[in-house]
Amino acid sequence: MDDVMGRWWRPNKVILRRNRDQRGYRYLAAELQSNGDLVFVGQDLGAGVSDSFGCCEYEWQWTIKAADMPKLRAALQTRKPVLAALKQRFAGDESVRLYAFLCASAVPFETFSRIGD
Repeated sequence: MDDVMGRWWRPNKVILRRNRDQRGYRYLAAELQSNGDLVFVGQDLGAGVSDSFGCCEYEWQWTIKAADMPKLRAALQTRKPVLAALKQRFAGDESVRLYAFLCASAVPFETFSRIGD
């Protein structure tokens, strides 16, 4: 059914991680923009961030430009829509592997991050 739905259903956003525990809150989503760019938005809050950075909030954004989307598709090695493939491969605990995957696959992306309360 997933392959059949993938032919016509193309959401513009998927949430790869959204969890809260005693260490804080972690969120990561991927969204296709109207111009074809793919934007990942993440936020970590709480003790886990404080232990690493000395503050309670870390936000970041990675942007893969539309022109580089074929490189991402090739790296994912799937015929599924990109967002569905990302969700299948990098949802939940697997989301921590996404950054390394992008780097190892030589998929160009722009980064932005902010640390602070």
